[in-house]
Amino acid sequence: MRKKIFQMLFKMPSSIELLKTSVYALILFLSQILATILIWARNTWVDFEYDQIFTNANVNLSKIDILTFSPELKYYVLGSFILYSIFICICSNKNMLKLSGIFLCIVIWQLRIIPYYYYKNTYTDLYEKYYKTPKIDEIKFPKEKRNLILIHLESMENNFQDPELYQKNLIPHLTELQATNPHFVNYHSLYGTNYTKAALVSGHCGISYKGMNLSFKSLFNGLKNVTCLSDVLFANGYQTWFAKSADHNFAYTNIFYKQHHYTNVIDASVLTENMSKDEILKNKGSYGGLADKLMFSYIENLFDTKQIKEPFLFTLFTVDTHVPGTVLPYNCVKHFDDVRDNILCSDNTVVEFLNYLKKTPYWDNTTVVVVGDHPMFRPIETYSNKKYKRTIYNVFLNVPSSLKYHKNKNFTTLDLAPSYLEVIGAELPNHSFGLGRSLFSEVPSLISLKGNNLKIAVRQKSNLYDSFNEAQPQKFIPYTLGSVLSSKDVLLYTEYYEKMLDKYFVNSLGLKLDKLPEGDLDLEVDVMVMLSYDPYLYVRLNQQLLAEIPLQKKEGVQTVKLKIPHGKISSTDLNLEFINNNYRSAISQSVSIQKFVLK
Repeated sequence: MRKKIFQMLFKMPSSIELLKTSVYALILFLSQILATILIWARNTWVDFEYDQIFTNANVNLSKIDILTFSPELKYYVLGSFILYSIFICICSNKNMLKLSGIFLCIVIWQLRIIPYYYYKNTYTDLYEKYYKTPKIDEIKFPKEKRNLILIHLESMENNFQDPELYQKNLIPHLTELQATNPHFVNYHSLYGTNYTKAALVSGHCGISYKGMNLSFKSLFNGLKNVTCLSDVLFANGYQTWFAKSADHNFAYTNIFYKQHHYTNVIDASVLTENMSKDEILKNKGSYGGLADKLMFSYIENLFDTKQIKEPFLFTLFTVDTHVPGTVLPYNCVKHFDDVRDNILCSDNTVVEFLNYLKKTPYWDNTTVVVVGDHPMFRPIETYSNKKYKRTIYNVFLNVPSSLKYHKNKNFTTLDLAPSYLEVIGAELPNHSFGLGRSLFSEVPSLISLKGNNLKIAVRQKSNLYDSFNEAQPQKFIPYTLGSVLSSKDVLLYTEYYEKMLDKYFVNSLGLKLDKLPEGDLDLEVDVMVMLSYDPYLYVRLNQQLLAEIPLQKKEGVQTVKLKIPHGKISSTDLNLEFINNNYRSAISQSVSIQKFVLK
């Protein structure tokens, strides 16, 4: 009897049972840690959108100190580890599997996957009913065109003015500007408008922004087929400028502004040209960017040296107040030792720039709009129980006195593009631009229309919206068979390229032959790619897959040779695509062609 009890208590499990237990324990661990991270993320970024995961897929995490941004993350992880240790000690394999299922349900809930797919697969007629296509030839400009400066303040909210909430008015100078200039207080946040890239698109184009999916063409298209503010002004002779002291590749912002006629760009590489490492370190700013003061000083020099020609559109984004605000720029004074210092400093920096502009000869003919790009992702701690509404700061400076407005008018970011045009004297048919309705008109914003649930409709699928992202016809440049193209020669034949590490990465080549070939063609390409775990190169001809070519897992140039059958060539226009299977970002899918020859 004693022997049987001993065997029951200390029976050694078989190797198969150990393997099963290990697998179940691993599944439990992965599902629990993912659920924990998503619960933390949802509590940290209350309004985080599913599309942002794709839109921000190329974020450089090395520039973000997550633990500084959210110190409580370590407690989430620690608590999860303690729970996991308890679970594997007391749970059977069956119960571990049940717990894994519960955690996966939490993942689905936190990611809002079910609502996401519901909205992605239900249709709206919002765009068909209310979208007013901006037609450049129908927008009338005055004989003397006014300049326009758009200053987008990172995460700037109106409630920062309230000393009851933050122990001090954090934007005293900006508050003074609102006291004597047009501004609007009834802001409504919409899906596809409440983060920086979405604010840029919605404020420029009058449409909500639906994050790019991971298809190669979508990443490079950048809503090319929609007409935006910068397209209208460029077509009317405006010099266009875009400035931000952070990484323009983040969220593929560079793709958007390049395809919408911003011809002069100021980024971190421009601002730090000829700077020493010590100077760059001194000018370090929030969220991996540079101090806004550096950007404003650079812009002031452009005005002083008359490099900016009238009429002009100048769009700029600040970054000093980007959460977590743990980097206080060199020109800022420490009062609170938290993000409130960044807000106070931004208030000073922006108003100093405005005071500079007022002393220039440009001022009288320039309208300036200062606007928060979106509410702060993580509301900063308040110091009272007072309830408050979160709205974006905005003020319109130097607008024509003839314009009438009601500061309590309901609005969304969609309404900014037509408002920008009307404050510089442009006349819009029906005061409308896309889904936007001018704030300086009696036409109500779509958010005010009864029976039209705008907040739901902007999330749903729309055939008209999808057409904004459809690929344009490929350009085809004459090519003589047997000609050898070098890296720079290739740029003539491509629709889009990006320069990185002194290499040009391209998506496709458009070749126009003088006649149809009489036989098969031999293709030889020397390429450099960003390597993935199992790297492949997909080669397509006129939208049809030609080959999937395995690549060696090594750095440097690799030679790819391929025969193109005569039967595959039905036109003298050849659209050749070379797509790397690395889906981390648009750039990592494209290739750097060092040598190309087709014969």
